[in-house]
Amino acid sequence: MRYVSAVACAFVIAAVAACGDRSVYPSSPTPVSVGAAGTFSYHDDYPQPDPYDPYPPAPLPPPPQQGALTIAPTYGPSAGGTEVTIAGTDFAQGAAVMFGTAAATSVAVVNSTTITAMTPPAADGWVDVLVMNPGGAMFSLPGGFTYAAEPLPGAVATITITPAGASPKAIQIAAGSRVRFVNNDARPHDMVSDPHPFHTDCQEMNAASFLVPGANAQTGVFVLARTCGFHDHSDDTNPAWMGRVVIR
Repeated sequence: MRYVSAVACAFVIAAVAACGDRSVYPSSPTPVSVGAAGTFSYHDDYPQPDPYDPYPPAPLPPPPQQGALTIAPTYGPSAGGTEVTIAGTDFAQGAAVMFGTAAATSVAVVNSTTITAMTPPAADGWVDVLVMNPGGAMFSLPGGFTYAAEPLPGAVATITITPAGASPKAIQIAAGSRVRFVNNDARPHDMVSDPHPFHTDCQEMNAASFLVPGANAQTGVFVLARTCGFHDHSDDTNPAWMGRVVIR
């Protein structure tokens, strides 16, 4: 046993001598090949961040701070031109405001907590509101602004269901009004209030309910000023059948 131990120790000593004093993490990159232009490629296992890396990766921008904003009003026509006030924190001069993928106009940073802006045009529906400081900080309000169609005076607000989806995606009505759903699709639709599966946010919506092809039905009377979301109960994850009714 002593002989075996002595041999093992001798082997370890020889291995250390052959390797020198190299550590698990080398103190500098280890070159492995040299290019024609005098550059070299190397591989090292220095833990990140590697102070010896000549090309460190660029830092990632900070993620948007979800829900860090409020906006008033929360809806407007698809033509744009709605003046809005955005409230939050840490706004900087020169901040940009986006409504979905379109830039707002007439942006004014009043102070670090208030921005005024004019909405750009967009299709009926809802978009995220995003504020971006010049330094890279971003603040967002998912689905924060609704572009809502407005019925002609005296006309019944109507949402038509087709194979392409609900149209318009959002509509605005006066308090005390109803909305009519028309099913022009080849299959039934069950139009109800958010959220699924309880349908409790705006129970007036549930009066429209189940529509066979070619049928139409009206919601109950919407009394309170608010925004009501709807979807197809039988296809609740399909965004084509989702929409909003803005009661003003």
